[in-house]
Amino acid sequence: MILNPISSGPEQGFIKVPDAACEKLIKTGNTVYLAVYMYALGQFYKGRTDISNGFIADCLHINVIDVVNAFLFCASEGLVAIHNFTSVGDGEFDVEFCFDVPCGAKQSDFKPHYKSGEIGKRMEENSKLAQTYKIVSGILGKTLSSSDIELLYSMYDYYGLTPEVIVVMVEYFASKGKTTMRKLEREAQKWSENGIDSVAKANLFIKKREELLSFAGTVRRIIGANERKLTTKELEYINRWQQEFQCEAEDIKKAYEITVENTGKVAFGYMNKILESWKKERETGIKEQPILKTKPAAPKKSRYNYEEIERKTFLNVTRKGGETNGL
Repeated sequence: MILNPISSGPEQGFIKVPDAACEKLIKTGNTVYLAVYMYALGQFYKGRTDISNGFIADCLHINVIDVVNAFLFCASEGLVAIHNFTSVGDGEFDVEFCFDVPCGAKQSDFKPHYKSGEIGKRMEENSKLAQTYKIVSGILGKTLSSSDIELLYSMYDYYGLTPEVIVVMVEYFASKGKTTMRKLEREAQKWSENGIDSVAKANLFIKKREELLSFAGTVRRIIGANERKLTTKELEYINRWQQEFQCEAEDIKKAYEITVENTGKVAFGYMNKILESWKKERETGIKEQPILKTKPAAPKKSRYNYEEIERKTFLNVTRKGGETNGL
């Protein structure tokens, strides 16, 4: 049911869609979310506020869970407010459109929910997707549970990875010991955020990642950090040295030696300054001032030579039989 009063919308006869709705729904590329929002909005403008999610699903020839996910997404973007929500399984709740004034901050981070029947139907319609499940099951060496199947489907439907890319991703990270679907889902999110939407891009990503891991291993050996895990900040430095500075192992070794000599410890920030200065020298041809440890100032020399005074005092004592007559 739609909770807005009919008078709050524009005149009947046309649909006026908020700019924010156009921008956010079109950017998703999900035509179902757009269709659900537009259909519900159109019904509202016609004065039909008593419609249910099931009614919308029947009219659009989609599953009710699609309608639920569409409204949950809209709520996460501040386009609607959801009231009387109990569970995804229930499928029925009230919706309030947000027009000129937002209904408030985003209600939640959107994450769709899928029913096994819906996933099964999609697999019947998409032979590549069905084959992906068999291949992934073989790679992981186990029968996928219902929760595994839902997470795997979310990689395709929510994160937007193609079946081919999903197989490449699972095969690669499984070889690295990441075999739980939760860990694979986190990697799928990263791939989605990095726009890895083809096998070619996936292979390029893997190639660069392997190069970084190899370079990071070299750095670890040079600085003697084989027994501990590198921090996120340290990995950021290493990535910069490889990608931006294009350092060789010899550069790292020399920068490390200078750092330890000047600071007495491994300091990634200090090493970064050295490597950055060398990069600038290569680009400009201008040699920068070397980074050196500042030596402490020599102690101020006293105007008295206490060693000489002590020597003369000793001589006077021995000559005068123990008496001191001055200097």
